[in-house]
Amino acid sequence: MEEISLFLLVFVLGLRHGLDADHLAFIDGQTRYHWRLGTPYARWVGTLFSFGHGGIVAFTAGMLGIVMENFSFPAYFDNFAAWVSIISLFLIGTLNTYNLIRTRRKHEEFQVSGLKGKFLPKMIRRTSNPFLIILIGALFALAAETVSQTAVWSMAASNSGKYTPLILGLVFMAGMMITDTIDSLIVYKMVNESSKFGQSASRIMGWVIVVLAYGVSFYLAFTFFNPWAELDFEIVGVILFVFLLATFAFISLRSKKQSIELNSAK
Repeated sequence: MEEISLFLLVFVLGLRHGLDADHLAFIDGQTRYHWRLGTPYARWVGTLFSFGHGGIVAFTAGMLGIVMENFSFPAYFDNFAAWVSIISLFLIGTLNTYNLIRTRRKHEEFQVSGLKGKFLPKMIRRTSNPFLIILIGALFALAAETVSQTAVWSMAASNSGKYTPLILGLVFMAGMMITDTIDSLIVYKMVNESSKFGQSASRIMGWVIVVLAYGVSFYLAFTFFNPWAELDFEIVGVILFVFLLATFAFISLRSKKQSIELNSAK
């Protein structure tokens, strides 16, 4: 029963990781770019990205599972992992708040902003090569917070068997691929909307990311000093995933409704 709970937790962690603003920012930009080019995999950018990203996570977890018997993390490692996530999420919330306000004042189209994507050359951010998207997803997995989070649950599974961390890595990858695929489908729906609804949907998603980034950041900081306030993370992850599905359903229904109204007007 304990192993089942661990697998469920890691799957939910994968679902939540797919909501990472850096993922959403890259997938948002690439989906829009490929939509303009008319490439056949525009709506599957999230799947390609998370395949590369999840592959590195699974590989890292597998390697940790092999060496874990003779290795232990220093006492400060958990604190380091926690504060990397807290600071990163706070910066992401601030960056997207700034961009939401700036684009509204200038009447420009809003696009989600992340931290890691800022370090990518413009030429790479505008790639039309699907294999390069997979490679970029893999590079994103080498960030400190991803490696630290992988190490934490790999260490938790070290007593369950040598290959358990690898299997958990694949479970994490599956959860992340579901969320990132849904995200690229949402963005694809948005860019197909030439009306104001498409723009407002993008801004709604932007504010959702701001709320999530600040909310999780402050929650992690508060529970770091007050462990008694921790909630059941599995429930939180499921709520986030259901919210993402609801957003996708809302955009799909509104898109169909507008198409019917336009055809009726003609």
